[in-house]
Amino acid sequence: MSPYKVGFLQFVQQFATSRPRAELLNGLIAYREALRNIGITQGFQWFDGSFVEDVEQSRGRPPADIDVVTFAYGPRYDDPEAYRDWVQQNKALFTPSETKRLHNCDAYFVDLGRVSPHTLVDHTRYWFGLFSHQRATALWKGMVQVSMDSDDIEARKVLQNLQFDDQEGDNA
Repeated sequence: MSPYKVGFLQFVQQFATSRPRAELLNGLIAYREALRNIGITQGFQWFDGSFVEDVEQSRGRPPADIDVVTFAYGPRYDDPEAYRDWVQQNKALFTPSETKRLHNCDAYFVDLGRVSPHTLVDHTRYWFGLFSHQRATALWKGMVQVSMDSDDIEARKVLQNLQFDDQEGDNA
């Protein structure tokens, strides 16, 4: 049942099928690392969008980005102002236009420690509804879930060692 839970290495091995995809995955690795560097280590991410589809075959183009929703715990601040300051200091990781520019990720964040149960259900319902079907056809496609605590280092090594045939874009 979707979301399909996998390790990050498995995700990379499944979807790093061309140079454009590998470049997007390198951006995702950098995004995940940046989140961990500011203390976001407990939680998981949902990956979706054209990246988890065979858009090269169905639409004749590579994916433009990776859609990401991070469900995780941010730092604990008793003072709401301190939390707002933390978000502001790390704005580039919480602003979709910036995550797309810097990391090729259309990324969103749900702080599990700051949302009420009702709001969490609403967020989950929204993202699941958006991610679980193709936009154009409404066909079921599912999504992938990866823990924030995963095998990113091994995945990075795999990406660094991939070689692609520039003519075809296929893994050589």
